[in-house]
Amino acid sequence: MDKELFNKLASKMGITSVKVLSQAEEYMRLSQVKCTSLGGATATSKAIICLELAATSMKFPLDKEFAIKLSGLNKKVYQSSLKSMECMLGLQCSVGIRELAVQYGCMDAVKVASQILERYEASLPAAQQQDLDLSKPLFTTAALFTACKCMKIRADRKLAASSGAKKGIFDRLCSQLQKFGQEICSAAPSVKAPLKTQKKRQKTLTETLQEREEDDGLPTSPKQQREQQQLRDDDAEEEAKQNYEEWKRKILENALRAKADDS
Repeated sequence: MDKELFNKLASKMGITSVKVLSQAEEYMRLSQVKCTSLGGATATSKAIICLELAATSMKFPLDKEFAIKLSGLNKKVYQSSLKSMECMLGLQCSVGIRELAVQYGCMDAVKVASQILERYEASLPAAQQQDLDLSKPLFTTAALFTACKCMKIRADRKLAASSGAKKGIFDRLCSQLQKFGQEICSAAPSVKAPLKTQKKRQKTLTETLQEREEDDGLPTSPKQQREQQQLRDDDAEEEAKQNYEEWKRKILENALRAKADDS
């Protein structure tokens, strides 16, 4: 992007400080080298992001909502691109796994990613553990990316790029972390086993109750209920008929007895 257009964008955003503009230009220059893998962002949106990053670092007041509108991106894509460029340019040295997961929509992998980093740290010599900062984007991003891969969660393609590291370095670290992720994920089913057993036991109990209902002659379906009701109606009708015949017989017997007494 030429300097004249860059200055026009800065003017629209209300950036008048020469220091902020100079810092933004430096970020723009670095982004052309370090942020080549950043997808979804245009040259204009990258320039605006660089201007916002420079303004934020120098505490220069800025209308961020207008910056998003000026970039031509929707808010979600803009924020994602901004965070990615922060990491790639080394401006944000501590990015939590949870924050990354929220940004890239893979919250289910947070717990496994944290466990991967813990096991990775424990596997290192004590001297190396002291010199290593696992909160850096390279490690948090690689752990989350590896967790998603092991859990078969589809991760945003920009997640790997947000580490700010070269692809070769990132891939090598992911290969080291993968064995820990596979160990954690392979152990996960044993944790869920009691829940599955409980569900199976509950199903068996339900089936047992249904069998008892059937053994007791209780209908378990609308069709069976109708058939049972029909049988009851038929029995009642037969009983009423028998009662009538018995009543009729007694009336005739009484009548004949009375006639015999009169004669």
